[in-house]
Amino acid sequence: MDPKLKALIEQTNLDDLLPQASREMDLQQPVAPPEPAKPQPARSTGDALQVHFGGTDMVGKLANAPTSGRVKTFAMVLFGGPTIVFGLLLLGMVWTDPAKPAFARACGTLIALLLVGIWPYLLFRKREKPQP
Repeated sequence: MDPKLKALIEQTNLDDLLPQASREMDLQQPVAPPEPAKPQPARSTGDALQVHFGGTDMVGKLANAPTSGRVKTFAMVLFGGPTIVFGLLLLGMVWTDPAKPAFARACGTLIALLLVGIWPYLLFRKREKPQP
């Protein structure tokens, strides 16, 4: 061995440089139970069913007076467009089949008109302002 290398090894504390032999970990330790899930905060609303219908909040806000006409028209196309098209197709199906009984035509017409008219009513109605 080279004398310079031997002198360097004698001067160096190898215990500080080399890692200690790792002790075996005891894997049989008790595990802490998981924290209970936090309950979701209750909504502050007077309408109990509104908790289940999140879209009613959005549509209700769209019908308020400060909402611009452009936003309402965009919502009408986005939400009402497919519903109105489906309602008109249903109305066409009801009235083009001559073999349908009168009761089926009346029910089909009522459902189709409801589908066509629900979104314009919800979006463009004049809502009352809450009294302070």
